[in-house]
Amino acid sequence: MSRIYGERADNVRKVLDATPDEALKAQDLYERMGIAAVGNAEERKNVRNTLPALVRCGFVLKTGSGPDATYQSSGKAKKRRQAPDAEQGARKRERNALVAAAKLVRTRAARVEMQAANTPAPAKKPAFQLGETVEQFLARGGRVLRLAASWEQMERAA
Repeated sequence: MSRIYGERADNVRKVLDATPDEALKAQDLYERMGIAAVGNAEERKNVRNTLPALVRCGFVLKTGSGPDATYQSSGKAKKRRQAPDAEQGARKRERNALVAAAKLVRTRAARVEMQAANTPAPAKKPAFQLGETVEQFLARGGRVLRLAASWEQMERAA
C-alpha cells in the first residue's frame, strides 16, 4: 500500500512540476493525470487523499478550499537520506552500549543492594551489666530496709 501511495504522490508531483507557474484545480489535475473518466473514481479519491499529505510535507502549495482549491508545485525537491559517516556510527554504538549498561544496573539485585547501602545500621545497645548483690551493696555502705509482708502484718495484729 505504501509503495502505491509513494508512486501516486510521485505522479501528482510530476504533473505539478511540469507546470510550476500554473495553479491547477483538482479537476484539471485529474485530466492531466488521465483519471478524469467515469471508471476512475477510486483513483481520483486516492489522489484527493494524497494531496493533503503533499501539502503538509511542503511539496505542494494549496490555495483556497473545497472545490475551488488550487494546487501548485512548491519546487521543494525530495531529500535523500545520507548514510551516517563512520564516526557518527561509532558514537551511536557507544551511546547504545552506555544505555544498555545503565539498564543492567537497574536490576532488582542492584536496587536491593542500593537500598541496603542507604539503610542506616541499627544503634548498638550497651552490653547488659548484672546488678550488684546485697552483700556488695552493704559493703559499699548501703542500708537495707526490711518491709514486712502482708501475712506477717496479719500475724502481728492477731
